[in-house]
Amino acid sequence: MSTNGQAAIPSGEKHTASGHYDVIIVGARCAGSSLATLLAREGMRVAVVEQAKFPKETLSSHLMEADALLFLKRLGVLESVRETGVRFMTQVDMRLNDLRIASRFPLRFDDVGGAAFLRRHLLDSILADAAAEAGADVRMGTKVVEVLWHRQRVSGVRVQHETSETRLYAPLIVGADGRASTVAYMCGSRKYNVRPNERSYYFTLFEGAHPSSSDRFVFHRWGDRMVWAGPADSGLYLVGVSPEAHERDYFRSNTELGLMAHMRSCDSTAEVLADACLAAKISGIRRFDGYFRQASGPGWVLAGDSGHFKDPALGRGIGDAFIQVEALARVISSGLDGSGGLDPSLRRWGEWRDKRFEGHYWLATDLGGAGSFPTMVPEALRRLEERGELDRFFDLFSHRSRYYDVFPLRDVGVATGRLLLSGRCKRAPLVKEAVTLLAREPRRRWINRHPDLAASDITAAPANRPRTVEGTTPAPTLATDGSR
Repeated sequence: MSTNGQAAIPSGEKHTASGHYDVIIVGARCAGSSLATLLAREGMRVAVVEQAKFPKETLSSHLMEADALLFLKRLGVLESVRETGVRFMTQVDMRLNDLRIASRFPLRFDDVGGAAFLRRHLLDSILADAAAEAGADVRMGTKVVEVLWHRQRVSGVRVQHETSETRLYAPLIVGADGRASTVAYMCGSRKYNVRPNERSYYFTLFEGAHPSSSDRFVFHRWGDRMVWAGPADSGLYLVGVSPEAHERDYFRSNTELGLMAHMRSCDSTAEVLADACLAAKISGIRRFDGYFRQASGPGWVLAGDSGHFKDPALGRGIGDAFIQVEALARVISSGLDGSGGLDPSLRRWGEWRDKRFEGHYWLATDLGGAGSFPTMVPEALRRLEERGELDRFFDLFSHRSRYYDVFPLRDVGVATGRLLLSGRCKRAPLVKEAVTLLAREPRRRWINRHPDLAASDITAAPANRPRTVEGTTPAPTLATDGSR
C-alpha cells in the first residue's frame, strides 16, 4: 500500500524480529480496537499493541448513549454485547435543582436504546476480539518502550513482550492509549484549553435492585450534589455519586459510608436499592484535567482519551471515542491509498474533532463545576418543555444536537428575566450568577478559535519516562492562531 509518508527502515539497522504494517495502533480499548476493526475490514495490515491482558478492569463511567449503541450495531458486535445481559434503557429520570423530568429518550427508528451501562472489562474484550476476527494482529501484554523516527517522521515503535523486544514499522502510528498516552508524550503532543477538575466521582455496583429500575436512567444534580444510576449488565445496578466540596476529605476515608448516604439522599436510587447490597469495590477519580491535545503530526495521530478528555459528569468518553474513530478510519483509508496526502488529511480531521466536541467540552465542565448548579439552566429547560422541545436537550447526551443551539445566550437571558419577575429567587445572587454566565460564554468561544496552550508536558513528565528518546524529533508546536 503506497503513501506519501511511507515508513522506512533506516539503512543498516539490525534487529532480531520485526513486523511491517499499514497502521500500528497503541491501545486496544474502545478507540483502538474499534479503529482496528474498521481498518482491517478495509484490507489494511493493522497491528494493535496493548500493555494489559484482557479482560481487565479500567476506570470508566461504563456509560454509553444511543449513538454509541448504534455504532456497536454498525460494528457488528451487538449480539455479543446483548449476551452480557446488558439492559438498554429507554426512560430517563432527571432532576436539576427543583426541576424534575420523567420522560422517554428520543429514540430514532434504528436505535437500540437511549443508554446502557456495560462494564468495561466486558466491552473492551468484545471490541478486541472483533479486531482480531477482522484480521488485525492484536498483541496483548505488549508495551511500547520507544517511538521510532526516520527523517523527522514517526516510522514505528519498539515494543516489549515479557523479556523479548520487537520493532514494528508502519506509515502511521495511532495513539489510543488513554489520558497518560505514551504516544502523545513521545511525539511531543501539547495540551490546550486545559481545565482542572472541580469535583471527584465515585461509583460502584449493587445486586438486588428492584425490577422497576430495569429501564430507567437516573441523573440528579441538585445544589452541590450529584447522583447518577441505572441497570448494568449481569443483573447489576450501577450508582455513581459526586461529593459536595465540604465532604471530599470525608469521602477519602469513609468512601462506602459516604456513597451509601448519597445514594439514599436520591429518592429514585433509595427506592430501587432498598433491599440491595454492594456487589463490587468502589472506584473513584479525584484528580484529572479536561483537555484537548494536538491531534496529529508527521506519521502519528491520537484518538479517544489520548487526544481529548472531558469531565466525566457528561458520561461521553466511550461514545466520543466511537465518533472519532469512525471518522478517522475514513481519513486513514483515503490517505494511505495514495490518493491524497495523509498528513494534511489528519490535520483537517483534528480541526473537525475540536469543532465537533467544543460545545460538549464546556457543557461537561459546567456539569462538573463545584458549588450549586446554576439557577437559570433549569429555567431554560422549562422553556424548552413549554415549547415541546425537550428532545433537543436529551439529544445533547447522544451528540445529536449542539450545545450552542440548545442553550443560546438569548434563552439564558430570557430565563433569568423570568426568574427575576417571578420573585422565586433572591435578586442579587441571581444577577451575579447571570452576569458571570453571560460573560463567560464569549470568552469560551474565543478560546475555541484561539487555543490556550498548556505548558509542555515534557517539563512535567513522570520520572520513569525518558525525557529524550534517541532519534526522536519533537512534533511541531501547536499554533495559537487556531491552525494545527
